[in-house]
Amino acid sequence: MIELNKEYIIRTLDDEKLWKEGEEDAFKYGEWNITIRKEEKIYFPFTFSIHGKKDNSCETWSRRYKSMEDAFLHIVNGFNENANIKNKYSTLLDYKIE
Repeated sequence: MIELNKEYIIRTLDDEKLWKEGEEDAFKYGEWNITIRKEEKIYFPFTFSIHGKKDNSCETWSRRYKSMEDAFLHIVNGFNENANIKNKYSTLLDYKIE
């Protein structure tokens, strides 16, 4: 399984417009095995989802996003959902050029 990196993000974002409903891809992010999926129209405005399973654990994690970029940004910010903790990256451009 490919490890999440800048090249993978760029390539996947470039191909985003070609993805069809139900299409998915998998990658590794640290201890997480993650699948990103193009959602069906019934979930609009959420167009992508991620589902993760942590290695050697029963822990799972799933969310829907309005864009593939939002999904990747949430991942590279360590799945931060705490409003009191500032995200390291405001945009994927911040992540790409670092």
